[in-house]
Amino acid sequence: MLLAILVPMGTAPLCFVAGKRIGRVGSGLLATAALAISTGLLAFSWETVSTGRKLIENYGVWIGLFKLDVIFMQDYLSLAISVLISGISMLAAIYSIAYMGHEHNQEMYFSALLMFVAGMIGVVLSANLILFYLFWELMLIPSYFLIAYWGTGRARIVGFKYFMFTHAGAACLLFGILLTYSVTGTFNLIDLPQKLSEVAAGTLRVIMTLMFIGFAVKFAVFPLHTWLPDAHAEAPTPISVLLSGVMIKTGAYAIIRITLTLFPSELVKVAYALSVLAVATMLWGGLMAFAQTDIKRMLAYSSVSQVGYILFGIMSLTVLGLSGGLFNIITHGVAKSLLFMSAGAIIYRTGIRDITKLGGLAEKMPITAIATLCGGLSIAGTPPFAGFASEWMIFAGGFKAGYTILAALAIVATIVTAGYYLRMVKRVFFGECPENLTHTKEAPLSMLLPMSILTFLTVAFGIFAFAPLQIVYPAAEAIAKIIAGA
Repeated sequence: MLLAILVPMGTAPLCFVAGKRIGRVGSGLLATAALAISTGLLAFSWETVSTGRKLIENYGVWIGLFKLDVIFMQDYLSLAISVLISGISMLAAIYSIAYMGHEHNQEMYFSALLMFVAGMIGVVLSANLILFYLFWELMLIPSYFLIAYWGTGRARIVGFKYFMFTHAGAACLLFGILLTYSVTGTFNLIDLPQKLSEVAAGTLRVIMTLMFIGFAVKFAVFPLHTWLPDAHAEAPTPISVLLSGVMIKTGAYAIIRITLTLFPSELVKVAYALSVLAVATMLWGGLMAFAQTDIKRMLAYSSVSQVGYILFGIMSLTVLGLSGGLFNIITHGVAKSLLFMSAGAIIYRTGIRDITKLGGLAEKMPITAIATLCGGLSIAGTPPFAGFASEWMIFAGGFKAGYTILAALAIVATIVTAGYYLRMVKRVFFGECPENLTHTKEAPLSMLLPMSILTFLTVAFGIFAFAPLQIVYPAAEAIAKIIAGA
């Protein structure tokens, strides 16, 4: 597991130093190779995890008189998300080779991308709260530079807003971690459940609130979401893919791994209130997406809406709902990455982001048109695409938990989602092609390849949903047992 983090982290300075010599393509291929190795290493842990055992690596490090247990843990919960992060990042690196062709300092771009990914993988594998926090911050710093220095529009302002929001959330998280240590004497996630069971309920409530705020900012839960539409819309498209496809999922992972498993007795008390917040996030994000004409901004608000689905599934506290929430992390990661890549392909070939100024591109960009349609239908929960199975499980979990009205409103949100995606597809790919776009052609192969892989996965995960469910369902069962014992 440590090697899966060290490979991209160690390749980052190599990309920076050798980038001028090997060029953009060489840097991109080097980054892709590093992320492919990490993906393989993480996927290989399935052999151990599938037996029901946790894979734990403990490296004791002494800092003065203080011993920090550098612990990494892989189980059903972390396996799916860590492989999703590294896999999507590998495809984003391939996509970047052509997309970032006219950008400056490309060797620095690929170095920052690798450090960003190393931070995300580290967050998911860490089993020590201080180590978790260090990787949490490692995600923030390179992603800020990726937005501020390679973004579009008001990139510096947007990057600063992103930095301030997420750093404020990280500060709340740090206070919660330090308070946890003050009452338990450990940062070890493996030991904390037993030690926290002896702590007063009031103290637990304060710690849980601080940590949840930190995670909710990263997860972009309403009303802490306002950084997301700007950051995801103005970031370079491959980074939008990572921000929306995988980075915000680290917030969902943290809510489950830390907030839910360490404070189950306190979370049960506020589960319904957080479910209301989840439905508000769904509807607000969906309605705001409907109002957008900028294609990337529409996708960004759609991500806000989808955050609500995942949170609703988690807060149902049922095995079915938790499974759906975890499955939706995967299906949304795949489909939204595909949609941002498709949007990037359109912008790359036309130079236009305004949906109202596009049209008739299905004949010019048929692969992009199919990819966009598949991604949109999956996000809208249409069979046989991947999103259908995950959203059905989320709604069923909500009904099983007794959240009948909230589950009904969540289903209404899917109608809104289908509405703005189908409207976008109709305006961009059908109708009359504007005269200035008559010579538009399909995106380069290095962009179409990752898009084709993701298109295949949106269909495969829908038809063969049992494959990813073999990973996420046992994780949901384990979490449900913790809640039942609270």
